[in-house]
Amino acid sequence: MGLLLLLLLFLLSIGGRTCEPTAPEPTLEPPPWPRWVHRHWVWENSGTQESAWAFVNAFLEHDIPVGAVIIDRPWQTEPNTFVPDPARYPDLDTLIEAFHGIDVRVFLWITSVINVGASNYDEAKGKGYFLSNGRTIEWWGGEGSLLDYTNPAAVAWWHAQMDPILDLGIDGWKCDATDPYVLTLVPSIGYGGQVTWDEYKDAYYRDFFDYTRNRLGDDRVITARPSDDYFVTGIPLSFAPVDVNFAGWVGDQDPDFSGLRVALSNMFTSAELGYVSYGSDIGGFRDQGEPHPEAFTRWAQLGALCPIMENGGSGEHRPWAYGERIESIYRTYTRLHYELIPYIYSQAAYSFEIGLPTMRPQAGVWTYLLGDELLVAPFYEPGETREIIFPEG
Repeated sequence: MGLLLLLLLFLLSIGGRTCEPTAPEPTLEPPPWPRWVHRHWVWENSGTQESAWAFVNAFLEHDIPVGAVIIDRPWQTEPNTFVPDPARYPDLDTLIEAFHGIDVRVFLWITSVINVGASNYDEAKGKGYFLSNGRTIEWWGGEGSLLDYTNPAAVAWWHAQMDPILDLGIDGWKCDATDPYVLTLVPSIGYGGQVTWDEYKDAYYRDFFDYTRNRLGDDRVITARPSDDYFVTGIPLSFAPVDVNFAGWVGDQDPDFSGLRVALSNMFTSAELGYVSYGSDIGGFRDQGEPHPEAFTRWAQLGALCPIMENGGSGEHRPWAYGERIESIYRTYTRLHYELIPYIYSQAAYSFEIGLPTMRPQAGVWTYLLGDELLVAPFYEPGETREIIFPEG
């Protein structure tokens, strides 16, 4: 895909708002997301019922609070069958109930692709529920077809697939980004005619957000990309709509300082597009086969001073595995984040209402205001000193 085409796609796919206030005074009404999203999240890239429970409880045993866990891929028999894998998660309902018993919220990973050979694929294809007559795409999870959100019968069928999982009382979905694969269906044709990526991503993320809330209440959320350099071209793109993505994460990065800078770049672009709350995978998502303890520590400090503090991915994400010093730093900054939750929650609510992001980039290298009052200057490269330019006033 050419650079000019990607630039055009970026300009056409901006789903955010400008970074200028749109309302003079806030009403101080509660925001359209629950306070719990600002707690500390943890997750494994590939786990089981036993490992997920052990992973969360290990943080608690090390006196590090946890407010949410993501049950990531693979938790299903195949991606997006909504059927728990009996080998990995034989009693998913029991696990969710147990997490709720210790006040930990639960996200489940999901996309809108059904793979060839999955238990629900043939039915969907036979009934015409996929885009472009079921033409398959090669994606990072296999080969499959994209659900047609323009087909009311397909959406009703999709909801029926989803219902048994919603009946377990989950707290949200991690909606991963397979929506850009619409671009590979040339043309992408749905029940209602041609479907653009902009139309598809709006329908995909909004449906998971709205239907889950309609079923379970307004304290449910999705976590999805706000902005991300998804094609690794240096051109960030927008993903989930601003008005449903209140707890985002900025995609997958390497676990070193270069990955931390990419995360910062994606967060700053997300701010320019008006997204209100997001974070990044502390320590990066990707596994390079070697530890990066200094980058992990600086990333944890950065995460604590973001609206969303979340830690997970491939590789080593347990702070105590890096030694007592880094574990202590991680614990200290997680507690700091919890102390800041009243400030973050109120500032995010106020910022969203007047049309500003909570994270506001400032002059200088990788410096931002968190709300109105806190200036944050994260370490973005090895070392113990850095230059800070303070705002005027």
